[in-house]
Amino acid sequence: MLPLARAGFAALALILFAGPVVAQPEAASILYVVVPFGEPGDTDPQLSLATQNMTQDLSDRSIRSALATPIDAVEAVSNAPQMCSEFNAGGVLVSQLRFEQSKERNLTGFIPVVGGVISSSGAFDASPIRARVKLYLIDCRGKVAWKTVTTANKVHHGQNVAAGLTEIASQAIASAVDEFAARRYQQSSAPR
Repeated sequence: MLPLARAGFAALALILFAGPVVAQPEAASILYVVVPFGEPGDTDPQLSLATQNMTQDLSDRSIRSALATPIDAVEAVSNAPQMCSEFNAGGVLVSQLRFEQSKERNLTGFIPVVGGVISSSGAFDASPIRARVKLYLIDCRGKVAWKTVTTANKVHHGQNVAAGLTEIASQAIASAVDEFAARRYQQSSAPR
């Protein structure tokens, strides 16, 4: 046989008798376990709503997720291998939400509260509030594979401070999820 023909038969034999090629999962098919905001037993409605927003934002960006039972963040990191196995996941998303208020003090006798200040006459004045979200991707070995910190700010007016907190929490969460989605996109489009 000619050397070229022999090489062709060898390549055909290799294809026919070799084991199946295992494709790497597409980035869009990877499932991530979401650890709810807050501590186990937390009943804060802001944290429950933040968890719902996180899972919805992930879904809106075609990122598959499963919600874990509430667990302490440190435990989530150490239990990442078990959680990945249980959910057949590619990682665990652990997040933290904090609210802050401007540290400026009004010297006219106002008392600072979250979302504003209340004067001695009971009038409510606006002041800046901030939501800070920390989002961590923990790989299935329990190591931090990626992290981001996002914030959203608002000068809230009125007495319904919870509405202002919900608004800025949603903005900060959406920014964190956008950064996570961009990270995944950059990984999947990188040359191999």
